[in-house]
Amino acid sequence: MMINRRLFLGGSASVAAMAALAACAKSSDPGASGASDGSQGAAQAMNLQERSALQEGGELKLSLTATIANWNYSHVDGNGVDTRNIWNFVNPYTLDWGDDGSPTPNPNFLTKLEATEEGGKTVVTVAVNEKAVWGNGRNWDSEDIKEGLVHGTDEAYLWASADGYDQIENVEIVDNLTAKVTFKSVFPDWSNMFSGFSPKELMATPETFNEAMAGEDNFNNDYFSGPFKVDSFDKSQQVVTLVPNDKWWGDKPLLEKVTFRVLDASAEATAFANKTLDVIDYIIAADVYEQCIGRDDAEVRQNFGLQWRHFTLNGTTGPLADKAVRQALLRACNREAIAQSDLVGLPVDISKVLLGNRFFMPNQEGYQDNSTQWGYDVEAAKKLLDEAGWTEGADGIREKDGQRLTISFTMPAGVQTTENEANLLQAQVKEAGMEITLNPVDTNGYFKDYIRPGNFELTAFTWNGTQYPMANIGQIYGSGSNQNYSGISVPQIDEYIQQIATTADKEERFRLTNEVDKLIWENVMNFPMYERLQLTAVPKTLANFGANGLASYRAENIGFMKG
Repeated sequence: MMINRRLFLGGSASVAAMAALAACAKSSDPGASGASDGSQGAAQAMNLQERSALQEGGELKLSLTATIANWNYSHVDGNGVDTRNIWNFVNPYTLDWGDDGSPTPNPNFLTKLEATEEGGKTVVTVAVNEKAVWGNGRNWDSEDIKEGLVHGTDEAYLWASADGYDQIENVEIVDNLTAKVTFKSVFPDWSNMFSGFSPKELMATPETFNEAMAGEDNFNNDYFSGPFKVDSFDKSQQVVTLVPNDKWWGDKPLLEKVTFRVLDASAEATAFANKTLDVIDYIIAADVYEQCIGRDDAEVRQNFGLQWRHFTLNGTTGPLADKAVRQALLRACNREAIAQSDLVGLPVDISKVLLGNRFFMPNQEGYQDNSTQWGYDVEAAKKLLDEAGWTEGADGIREKDGQRLTISFTMPAGVQTTENEANLLQAQVKEAGMEITLNPVDTNGYFKDYIRPGNFELTAFTWNGTQYPMANIGQIYGSGSNQNYSGISVPQIDEYIQQIATTADKEERFRLTNEVDKLIWENVMNFPMYERLQLTAVPKTLANFGANGLASYRAENIGFMKG
């Protein structure tokens, strides 16, 4: 499953995304035609074409890993990759991002986005396009901007991420289309606050924010504004259907229909091979990759990845409430062996994707391996448990004060990658005297019913990174955050989060971010395994879509090439 770190303007806590198995067609070695990390750049990885080279009509068929728990992407239950993928068509980002992740305003939505520094404070002027229309027929206005920014510190709103909102000092309405936002100090990631908006009707109260779009069939086009709209959700077939939005004011969408079908990981490859599915993003299994090679009208587009696999530990209950046990579990885990098992048979150099950092991918500026003192060492794990008073029982499993060192691993049923990781970890940590039991649960309720409410001890899923690696740290690691699934509160980490958010010097921000990463390693709130390279299977004729990396795309420009 996959969660996305707040993409509200770049990337965000993505919701439960299952290990995306992919089916693909023949592709050159990743890196043969691109950079050494396997990336190709948007021109190749997305087959960038002028609209005039594309035909009108056609259907784009995509998949979902689960039904949508909440159609409000800013809500903790809605902030996932599945929801975001739909939103890219029905309520896109207000910014465009280049290959390097640099943002520019999308003029369909914003006519002005300027920042200045005034008296040591970042001041942003933002204006919306007077032609922009919400699904309810109302034009965008500056009140939408204000309502989207002033409730971020209200805990009654179940935000996926509240990072950055506490830095806002004032939101001033300049005129009907323009607002002026003053931050309390210098705020280098200011653009992350302006990448997407929802209408003031949705944002006005906690009740509407939390409940108005909750439920798998509770979409409401009144709250969307994009080139497409939701036409239907077929419960029996579990298919979301999008059609062009008759209120859209920009370039006419080239596609006549976009569908999203809920498929389990094992069904995606067959669906792609049978041409009942057009896209499989982030290929992660060799058998799927091999099956994809058999489809001669498709190809695998490739880019560096923003997704990373990890284990999350609930530090509020059971044996994992003991930091020494969390550290022992980490030391008893052979992360490299798990990565090799997950990625075997894929065109991936394991040495280049192993992760020792939660915020920077190995190919990103600022990356350093902060895991060195927490590497695989069973004897070190045993020593930690000995010192914490966990003694070996008759069957080799440790005990303390009558409590057996048993940890429950909660996982979405039928997800091969997670099952593989759980089984390997189970065997590895047993050598140190730790017992793991497996708890498969229904995929659709995995995050909503288990992970978010803290009804788990140990799990594994995928986080999706963003164009803002030093933003949204508090989303996952800050005290009280709805997506701090570890439940662990570390005051020093909270202090670093504030420093990083308000430090202007880039190199100093890199240093601070790596310092907070070291603290997270020490406290073992979670621990990463590896970066996923973005290997995306698509039809060869599909244009302006694919392995986008840090770049963005406009849904109205996606289409199939003529001829």
